[in-house]
Amino acid sequence: MEGFEIIERIKQIRKEAGLSQDKFAKAIGVSSGNVSSWESKKALPGALALRSIHENLGYSIDWLLTGKIPSSFKQPTISTESDQDLKEMTTVLEQLLKNDNPDIRGWAKVQFKKTFKEYYPVSELKEL
Repeated sequence: MEGFEIIERIKQIRKEAGLSQDKFAKAIGVSSGNVSSWESKKALPGALALRSIHENLGYSIDWLLTGKIPSSFKQPTISTESDQDLKEMTTVLEQLLKNDNPDIRGWAKVQFKKTFKEYYPVSELKEL
């Protein structure tokens, strides 16, 4: 079956978020059986599932389908200078990303992605 790349990207999203198949399914509004079928390569996700992943988790449908960031993607900029709370939050997350404990680094990585996903292309978030 063609489309395994889509399945691998969806599985990557789920694992990086630290979600079980059941919790991932609930987050995107499908059954856990659907997620299981995708990951066992028995079925491909439909358009509604891809749209739900985009709407609920912020991943580009283009990236899900092709693995490439659309050429029309314009990276927004973020400035912490005018927002002290945001500045403190980014400082704490950056420190946690450098922690020796892999569990703490993993947690911080997930939080960073959830908080700032619209400010960073998917390829940069994978490297965090």
